[in-house]
Amino acid sequence: MIFKAKKKDKFAAWLEKNQGGSFTQFYAESVLDALSGKRRHASLGPKLVQGSEDHARKRFDELIAQGIRPSDTVVDYGCGTLRLGAHFIDYLDADRYIGLDIDDRIIAAGRDQLAADLLEAKRPVLEVISPESLVRAAAERPQWIFSNGVLPHVPPEHLSAYFTNLARFVLGGATGLFTGKARAKREKLSAKSWMHDEAHVQEVVEACGMQLTCLRQGLWKLQARSSS
Repeated sequence: MIFKAKKKDKFAAWLEKNQGGSFTQFYAESVLDALSGKRRHASLGPKLVQGSEDHARKRFDELIAQGIRPSDTVVDYGCGTLRLGAHFIDYLDADRYIGLDIDDRIIAAGRDQLAADLLEAKRPVLEVISPESLVRAAAERPQWIFSNGVLPHVPPEHLSAYFTNLARFVLGGATGLFTGKARAKREKLSAKSWMHDEAHVQEVVEACGMQLTCLRQGLWKLQARSSS
């Protein structure tokens, strides 16, 4: 019987060529073809897969239903190329949308898809996630922070950092909303995605000083944990 060698994980193979690199860099480089429009993607770039726009509109309606008002300041953590963010920029008052993502190329691709008059009228803040940009965003005292579709792409060892960044805003008074399914057991789905262990997610959230509420399957609410 002939056994095929196990295929090397794409991230591990990338690290061999990019020693000292990070998963964030790997992820950003893996979506460059989508950003340039060379291939279709479920959420990034100018060529989205069929149904993606409808899904974004549905998600926008779900989030707005939680009570987000045009006058609220909203942080979109993991804004991507603004598939969802464009709806918020249009809905919110000027200077109320803050979009953050991991790479300036992703940010630029999103900005390029916005109409010039919308950019001029609404003046969205679009920045790469960094200690400095997080400080600036938190200083705006946003009422909401949401993170759509980011959780599945957070490596298990980075969950604490992810929720620590969200907690910066939630513990400052914002209501947090994020999407992503979790199960009883963690499973790696691909080189860039995971199904996380719900109990572990709960544990990490609590360690960050927050409490977690499941609004429906795949939609979660974060609030500061009560001291009582």
